[in-house]
Amino acid sequence: MKVVLLDCGDAGDARTGEAADALRRMLEAGGADVERVVVRELDVRPCTGCFGCWTRTPGQCVIADDARSVAERVIAAEVFAVVTPVAFGSYGSRAKSILDRLICLVLPHFTRIDGEVHHRPRYERYPHMLALGTLEQASPEQAALFARLVERNAVNLHNPTHAVEVVAGDESPAGAARRLLDGLPKGLLGAETAHGRPRSEVAA
Repeated sequence: MKVVLLDCGDAGDARTGEAADALRRMLEAGGADVERVVVRELDVRPCTGCFGCWTRTPGQCVIADDARSVAERVIAAEVFAVVTPVAFGSYGSRAKSILDRLICLVLPHFTRIDGEVHHRPRYERYPHMLALGTLEQASPEQAALFARLVERNAVNLHNPTHAVEVVAGDESPAGAARRLLDGLPKGLLGAETAHGRPRSEVAA
């Protein structure tokens, strides 16, 4: 199983780095081929909202930077994982920048998913999504907001399932990583439970 792990921590962010390390070790222990991408080491410019990836260069961002390669690797993987500090219940700035640039993976046309209007998928298959957030102090409100945000992004990106956890305060990152992997579909990594929400009822 191919996994692309996006380490979205800043330099000196030991907690996010430890969380990424713990998740990578557990994925590899389960037999996954993990590619860890350290986003701060890449040239990733902000999405300009020009929609060029839909109209001028379909499926590829018009900005020629490292985000192009990240999008290619994400769609080719079976699982992609985002490890990020949580800021006000949202992704950290590096995670937000790279996730915005994945809009090229969907089409500009619309479909209906669970009674809502979303963009149509560009590809026949999309990866499962994992998100592991880090907080310096426990905050149930921020954790709940982060979980909801990841859920909505998983709908937008047509991920067949998703799982999300937050490691906060003095908690061991390994414990949160284990809970996160329990959210993968049964059998994908030998997990016994599947807490990710299956996508259903995709209609024109």
